[in-house]
Amino acid sequence: AEHGRRAGINREFFKFYLLLDGGPYALISRILGKKYAGMYVVSFFLYFPTVAIYSLALGFYINSVLPTVTPSAGAIAGLTVFYIVNLFGLDTLSRFQNMMTTLLMVGIATFILIGFGQVDFALLTPSTNPDFAAEGNMGIFKAACLLSFATYCQYYLMYFSKYAKNPKKDIPFGMVGTTFVIIFVYLGVSVVASGTLPIDEVANQPLTLVAREILSGPIFTFFMICGPFMALTTTINSVYASYVQPIQSATHDGWFPKSFAATNRRGSPYKILTLCWLASMLPILLGWDISTIANTYILTDICIGIFMMVAIALLPKKFPHAWATREFGKNVPLWGFYTLVGLAGVVQGILIYNSITSIKLYIVIVTAVAFTIGILYAIKKDKEINVTRPSDEEELEAEVNPSTTTLANNPV
Repeated sequence: AEHGRRAGINREFFKFYLLLDGGPYALISRILGKKYAGMYVVSFFLYFPTVAIYSLALGFYINSVLPTVTPSAGAIAGLTVFYIVNLFGLDTLSRFQNMMTTLLMVGIATFILIGFGQVDFALLTPSTNPDFAAEGNMGIFKAACLLSFATYCQYYLMYFSKYAKNPKKDIPFGMVGTTFVIIFVYLGVSVVASGTLPIDEVANQPLTLVAREILSGPIFTFFMICGPFMALTTTINSVYASYVQPIQSATHDGWFPKSFAATNRRGSPYKILTLCWLASMLPILLGWDISTIANTYILTDICIGIFMMVAIALLPKKFPHAWATREFGKNVPLWGFYTLVGLAGVVQGILIYNSITSIKLYIVIVTAVAFTIGILYAIKKDKEINVTRPSDEEELEAEVNPSTTTLANNPV
């Protein structure tokens, strides 16, 4: 969670004064150059299998309500349904997302408000409950590392900046607002989930067990549909789109065959979506558990994030005028900015260590080999392509003094 907070702060700096099409890929391309952007975006394919964590969690919830449906079958069904939804284009995705998010907030609020009155706070105190934090400091550390996976993905919003009417305000507002919502939601749900029944009964169990205990029949059904189901389906729905956007931008730039970004009549890049869908099946078919997938994701994300960290650190030097006229953190001195970047780097190193020690050796080796192949491919491809983008000066002029109409209809 701490990693999410620090990494989010650093990403906020550039989103408040730079408008980029393609998210981190565009940032790295502009600051570090197209070779490093190519390394980043080729390695980005390693994210695709990690969509499975959300679908597998959904599968366990489906299994807890319908025991005849195995978690794997439920996971594959969830992946397939939202693969199809994404094929219908961004408008359809957005309508589904808005509807499901509304139901999600109502469901979570119901669980917290009803459950809070039934919490036994003695269960949440180590002095009165020896099972609380039974693994000691190392257990808390590993739990925090794993939790970071679920608490910093709000930065995916920046992938959609070109679709916002006023992205330099709307996207950061959405990221900051989402962060505060996440804090309250996680605190509320975790207190109810771990403070209602003994720890040994709820450990490694979905919320279904606690929900049955504190909610009556009809309210339990309502919560399961609007709470866990909506939480996971909204995530699967949005992650598909978030993972596709950088690959689509890179394909237009020439890193992959142009046909790879071909779209259907709804405007969806169906080939990229199909590859993501197929890759996300792999961990499920291999029988990986949620913890393994999550730690694999963290390892991938932090390693790829090194490109982002270096690019962010170079922002003030690369774009001094944009830095001076930024809309966020105006009172933060340069040394303060670099301190935040340094702290985020330290946290990333800790998370890399935890991920490597928490997953099987063959996963670490395969990930390392995939990174190496991606880097070699990018070096080779760098000599063959010519990425054409506006000059920094022209683009920055548009970014420092943007008009709403221009940004909405002609995104940078």
